[in-house]
Amino acid sequence: MEYLYTAIDYGSSALKVIYSKELTDTPQYFMMQPEIIEVSVDDVKEYRKNFKLDPTRYAFVGTNDRYYATGELAQEVFRSTLNLTEPKSNHAIGRTLAAITVAARLAQLDVGKKFRLFLSCLLPAGELGDRDTLEANLREAFKNFDTPVGRLQVNLKYFNCHPEGGGLALFYQEHCDLADRQLGVIMMGHRNSSCFVVQNNVYRRLRSTDLGFATIVNDIQLATSAYKDKTITAAVATYLTQEEDRTPLIKMLLRNNPTAREQELDTLLKAIDLATRKFWNSFAQWLEIQLPLDEIIFGGGVAELFKLEMLDYLSGKLPNLPDKNCPAIYLHGGLEYSKNTLIPTGLQARFADVQCLWEKDIMPIAKSYWLNVSEKNK
Repeated sequence: MEYLYTAIDYGSSALKVIYSKELTDTPQYFMMQPEIIEVSVDDVKEYRKNFKLDPTRYAFVGTNDRYYATGELAQEVFRSTLNLTEPKSNHAIGRTLAAITVAARLAQLDVGKKFRLFLSCLLPAGELGDRDTLEANLREAFKNFDTPVGRLQVNLKYFNCHPEGGGLALFYQEHCDLADRQLGVIMMGHRNSSCFVVQNNVYRRLRSTDLGFATIVNDIQLATSAYKDKTITAAVATYLTQEEDRTPLIKMLLRNNPTAREQELDTLLKAIDLATRKFWNSFAQWLEIQLPLDEIIFGGGVAELFKLEMLDYLSGKLPNLPDKNCPAIYLHGGLEYSKNTLIPTGLQARFADVQCLWEKDIMPIAKSYWLNVSEKNK
């Protein structure tokens, strides 16, 4: 029987997945749009396997006689709207089934047969209480579900669920001796931001706030006009990460007259500046409530945009490490990707959490499993 090893991050800007069918293989990755929408079985029949379409773009799943289009199929064809206010766990089943189907196809598993799955995933800190329900529902759904390549039966050999930032925490703890010190894990995402504490290998004080990159996007929209969510999100994120290169902003301008375009760009730049300052001021106020802490790691795609502000804010608020003359403040937990990683540099910050989850959860568990199998077969 074949195996699939997978780690999933249910991001609000994109579903991020790392997978492999052999432990010795370099792990693969893919991203999917986060949208999901319920449809009828007749609506998706033309997207079945005979069309040989990109599996990451045209994914759907059917479980308990209910069908869901996911990713770009949901977004582009069925015009699904992402609801940033509902829990991610609401649609975690459909997204997981779609992600596993895509991973199985890309890994070239013989999906006409059963296969065994090792799965670890990330949920928002405030939703970690849904973990047991999610596992039970996944185990039931995996028994028999419909996909673009027919029905699949998956034997879930291992399941774990961590709060967002849990992968970074696992990585950091393996490289640093915390003793009984409190480690604060701060995640800055598209939908919201969260913080939790790790002490003596226990997750504590799991908290979240609605402040995310979507807050910045919303404020920019209120100060400008006619820009779509996706357009602003992509252009502004690129602008802020590429040393304020105005090229992506110029490409999204809507006016035709040169003078009007200059005015539009000026308005847009002022809106971005105000929105980012408002966001940081609000975030810093929320962050103050999470202190005191002994050490801090922070991550998420938005963390890249505010790493200088974060370091400046925290530099005088944490104690120095016992053996150093500086505090411990690490972006992405200090993760450095291996040279053979397939994840492009531009995506590594967004994949850092799930990459650490792969390295420090899925891989050790899978190796231990095969070691036990080997011992039993001796």
